Amino acid sequence: MMALTFIEVIARYFLAMPLTGVEEIKSFLLGFTIFTALPLVTRLERHIAVRSLANLLRGRAHLVQRAVVLAGTALGLGFLGVLLWGQANSLARDGALTNFLDVPMAPPIYVFSVLAACASLAALERLIILIATGGGEAEPAEGPGPE
Repeated sequence: MMALTFIEVIARYFLAMPLTGVEEIKSFLLGFTIFTALPLVTRLERHIAVRSLANLLRGRAHLVQRAVVLAGTALGLGFLGVLLWGQANSLARDGALTNFLDVPMAPPIYVFSVLAACASLAALERLIILIATGGGEAEPAEGPGPE
């Protein structure tokens, strides 16, 4: 995306030749960037989080808080996947194409939907491990935690 933006700026401002469809390509690349990272970020529990009061929780309260967050994450991402799938079906049914490149819009949205579902499954996996181990081995992988 950065290279594409750089080329676009050079072409537009220095060569007076704007590139057609660059914004469409960048919007799809941004979606792919976000949704391909989402399952991994979810599995490692590395989402951005405000932990103002969470550090005060110990023992069972911390376990319950993590379980509620993981359950909410799994439900939310699953719901997002379902909504995206419905949107992709609607776009496919209408034969929606991008404005400049005439690329079908539905296929990338289907991919985003599947990736959101994978992230939902990753959160569900973390929740099951948390419950099965009672919080013992359910801590996310090494590295800095969410901020």
